[in-house]
Amino acid sequence: MSFVIRVHREAGVLIAQASGTASFADLCGMASMVGVTTSRTSERRAVLDLLAVDTELAFTDHLQLGSYVAEQLQHLARVASVVPQRYRTGTSEKAAQKSGLLLQTFTDREAALAWVRSTG
Repeated sequence: MSFVIRVHREAGVLIAQASGTASFADLCGMASMVGVTTSRTSERRAVLDLLAVDTELAFTDHLQLGSYVAEQLQHLARVASVVPQRYRTGTSEKAAQKSGLLLQTFTDREAALAWVRSTG
């Protein structure tokens, strides 16, 4: 299945929704695209919706992905990722946080949107 990214905005939040089968490179490409887009707009908050994505990442891939996401999105105030429960390991999230990105991972899209929109 093809990897597809759709981008839209909801009340100042950029939402990137991905679907299909994703490789490590595809997920890095998504982070790059969101980083470039938000660096040229007024959005300072983003949601990376991966609920419809299938992927097979090794532990080291998760570590590298988290660091890469932090590098690409460092200019954002808050970033939420949304993943299926079966992919929720916390490894990428912790790597991104250690690199200085305020990122939280969720398994529910509405919870992710509420958190990314909050100010506290």
